[in-house]
Amino acid sequence: HDARMPPRHSVLPIAAPAHAAPLSAQQAQFNEHLRRIAAQQELLAAWNDATAAFHARYVRDLEPLLATCHALYGELAHLLDEEAGRKGLSKADRAALGEAIARLAARLAAGVRDEALRAAMQALHDRYAQVDEPPTDTADPDSPEEVLRRVEAQVHAAQAQAEQARAAHHAERRARKPGVRERQAQAAAREAAQPLREIYRRLASTLHPDRESDPAERTRKTALMQRANLAYAAGDLTGLLQLQLEAEQIDPARIAAFSDARLAPYNRLLADQLAALQRQTRAAQEAFCADYGLDLSAASKPAKLMGHLRALVRELQEETHHLRLQLRALREDPAELKRWLWHQRAALRGMHGE
Repeated sequence: HDARMPPRHSVLPIAAPAHAAPLSAQQAQFNEHLRRIAAQQELLAAWNDATAAFHARYVRDLEPLLATCHALYGELAHLLDEEAGRKGLSKADRAALGEAIARLAARLAAGVRDEALRAAMQALHDRYAQVDEPPTDTADPDSPEEVLRRVEAQVHAAQAQAEQARAAHHAERRARKPGVRERQAQAAAREAAQPLREIYRRLASTLHPDRESDPAERTRKTALMQRANLAYAAGDLTGLLQLQLEAEQIDPARIAAFSDARLAPYNRLLADQLAALQRQTRAAQEAFCADYGLDLSAASKPAKLMGHLRALVRELQEETHHLRLQLRALREDPAELKRWLWHQRAALRGMHGE
C-alpha cells in the first residue's frame, strides 16, 4: 500500500447505541455518504487497475498482431501491384484491380506506424489513385480491411474529438467570467470547506515532521503529512478523518457524539467528495474509450475490458491467418486473382445496392 494514499474503507460509520434512539437524519446521511464514497473509490481503483492492465496487454498482445496485419496487407498490396501488369486481364479487371490497390494502399498509408511501409503505400496509392476514385468508406463492412478500420481508424477520430472537446472546454472556462450566482456559490463552497481546513490545520500541527526529533518518527510523520496534503488538496474529508483516527485526535465515539449542526457541513463536504469521485471515474472511463476508439457502452464496466481485448486479439489472429491463406492462393493459383476480383466487385455492388 502506498503510504501517501489514505486506505479505503477506513472511516467507520456512526453506530446506533443499543437501546437508544435511531440515528438522526444527518447521522444516517453521514453513514450513507461513507458507504457510497467507499464504493466509488473501489470503482475508480478498479478502472485504474483495469485500464493499466488493458494497456499492458494491448502493447504485449495486440500491437504485434497489428504490425503483422499491416505487413501482410503490405505484401498483398505489392502482390496485387505485380499482378496488375500480367497478361490476360480485361480492361474491367485492371480497373477493378487498380481501385482495390488504391483503397488498400490508402488505408495502410493512413494507419501504419512503420514509416517505410507507410511511404511505400503512399507511393503505391498515388500511382493508382484516380480523380473519380470511390471514397474509402464505401468498402464492404465484412471485408478483411474493415477489421483494421475498427481497430485503428476509430481510435484516431476519437482521440482528435476528445482533444478538441478538452481544448474547447478549457477555452470556454478561461473566457467565462463568474456571474453573481456563481460568485455566491463559490463563497458558499469556501464556507463549507471550513471544517476541512480546520481538520487539516490540526493534523499539520500534530504531524509536521520538522517538530519531531526522533528519525523513525520523523519518517512516519513525513508519510502521514504527505497523505494529509494530498487529501486536503483533493477535498478528501474521509482521508483527513482517517488520519485523525490514526493520530488519535478523534475516535468513532466522538464522531457519533457530533450534533446535527456540526455534522451538516461534514455531509456537504462528503457529498462534494462523492461527486468529485464520480467525475473522476467518468473521466477515466471516457479517456480510456477515447484512447482506444471504443464506445462507452462497450466499456461500461472495468471487468469487461479484458474480454473486449481478447475478442480483438482473436479477430486479428483470424485476420492474419486469412491473409496468409489469401497470399498463398494468389501466388500459387493464377486463377485466384480473377476470383478475388469477382468478390471485390460483388462487395462493391452490394455496398451500392446494385
